[in-house]
Amino acid sequence: MLEGLLPDDVRTAWGDPREDAPLGLPAEEALIERAVEKRKREFRKARACARGLLEAFGVRDFALLSGAQREPLWPSGLVGSVTHTEGLCAVVVGSGARYAGLGIDVEPAQALEAPIAKRVCIQGEFERASAVTKLEPLVAARLVFSAKEAFYKCQFVQTRRYLGFSDVSVAFAADGEFSVDVLAEVAELAEASPFFGRWAVRGGFVLTSSFVGQRLAP
Repeated sequence: MLEGLLPDDVRTAWGDPREDAPLGLPAEEALIERAVEKRKREFRKARACARGLLEAFGVRDFALLSGAQREPLWPSGLVGSVTHTEGLCAVVVGSGARYAGLGIDVEPAQALEAPIAKRVCIQGEFERASAVTKLEPLVAARLVFSAKEAFYKCQFVQTRRYLGFSDVSVAFAADGEFSVDVLAEVAELAEASPFFGRWAVRGGFVLTSSFVGQRLAP
């Protein structure tokens, strides 16, 4: 599902949150004590995926908690990203010595509602994405949304700053790559722009990934 979206040294895992997953560690379970059942399933499946990835880096029994903006708090020396939608959750983890930040997003490969598309995309953005990717325009708008979400997660590690949809511009290539230009004034990102990521449409899902300051190999 995630093949080719990230470099080989980034560990990836995915699963279906509708399937049963083991209970998390006590501190993790405390975060979802009052959550609805759907949220609990998504959370537990993602934490189970993350636990397997962390073990590959030699980290065991680590409670993956959440920060003030619900971002996952990874162990020192590692960076990662978590995403989920109906029927799919995905987790990626990499070395903090190699990557400043990682971001991943999954969405259903369905049309975005037109009013939402207008808020997500700057002028002409999803039309250009549609022309390049050959996706229906409002499905291309969903792809724009996903790419921006992946980048936001990626850059947050460095900036601790929320970016709006109009603060970045995304351009897609037919080979599965996209570039991100930061339109807002963000000092931490000024010298590194543009940023790059990859996209794919598989199994009924739109998938995007991004990481700060480095370009994915073709």
